[in-house]
Amino acid sequence: MLQRNARVTAIRRVWGRAQEVTVKITAAPPGAASFLPGEVVRGLVLVDLVGSVDEGDEVRIDCSALDKNLGTGGYATVLATATLPADNVVKNGHIVKARYMPHQHIVQSVEEPDSEYHEVLANAGSLDSVPVIAADLHSSVPAVVAGIRTVQPDARIVYVWDDTAALPLAFSMAVSKMKENSELTATITSGQSFGGDLEAASMPSALLAARHVAHADYIVVAQGPGNLGTATKWGFSGTAVAQVLHVAHALGGTPLPVVRASQADPRAEHRGISHHSLSVLNDLVLIPLRVAVPTLSALALPRGVEASFEHDVSALQLRHEVDTVDGQACLDALEKTTVPLRTMGRSASEDGLAFAVASAVGIFAAKLKS
Repeated sequence: MLQRNARVTAIRRVWGRAQEVTVKITAAPPGAASFLPGEVVRGLVLVDLVGSVDEGDEVRIDCSALDKNLGTGGYATVLATATLPADNVVKNGHIVKARYMPHQHIVQSVEEPDSEYHEVLANAGSLDSVPVIAADLHSSVPAVVAGIRTVQPDARIVYVWDDTAALPLAFSMAVSKMKENSELTATITSGQSFGGDLEAASMPSALLAARHVAHADYIVVAQGPGNLGTATKWGFSGTAVAQVLHVAHALGGTPLPVVRASQADPRAEHRGISHHSLSVLNDLVLIPLRVAVPTLSALALPRGVEASFEHDVSALQLRHEVDTVDGQACLDALEKTTVPLRTMGRSASEDGLAFAVASAVGIFAAKLKS
């Protein structure tokens, strides 16, 4: 930990239940070598955990993510304010998310006995063949949704946020904007994550709630911001995609994976189709799947990337059925998103393949369903 005292000097922006602030450090512990009094840093306030802040408020912050120069986590997180926030404990419900952390959060889950949806979930057993689209990266979600809405503009799309990256849904500006613009019908936070329109104790419950409580036509599942990797075959948060696909299959849904792909990632193992997706789909997933990818002519990929992508598709075909979606249609769908498309710091103009593979699955799912 790297805790400091600080003062809020500006409220930079607000979305959903989060605030981005500027803070000036006022005190550091003896022996501190960085983040010293007088330094100014960017901070994140999660209102459900610490209350809201105003300019001039004294706060306690943690600078660990800044010290590690993490991209998505590049905030000092506000741990507490000098002023006690108002009590904020749900009247009904006893499910604890982020359990035994100092900021553990009590919610009413959709399944528990005092929930109005308890009987619905107690009797739900099937996803009724609804497409369950599972993506490795949070940045894929807007593109998947855009693909679906290109074919079915009035679709009910529910986003299930898993607990393998950021736990608070409030962290995502994109999800807040997509809800505001009615691109997402509802959000569900599963496992230890929290902050969705509905809370679920597990991934199976989250998927069933998406179908039978939120009445989803399509379910999109992905982690929040903060993808984790270790440069090993299995040490990355996207392995959770395998669980989602298996659960969707077991519950009678139509599991559809989004491959992770890139034309511009500086790491060779992520260009073409990422080795993460190849490992999960060919070595971890136990069921044959339909895998949708875009045709490449409209994407104008570098020759080496195109060759890598085609080679990787051939590897997937050994285990799965690969379906192609017109690449130009995938790019056209991306023009309809209302939130900025960025992945690993790259925009859609810099890495169109990264987003075209996601919109391809959305288009394919909608055509498959119709």
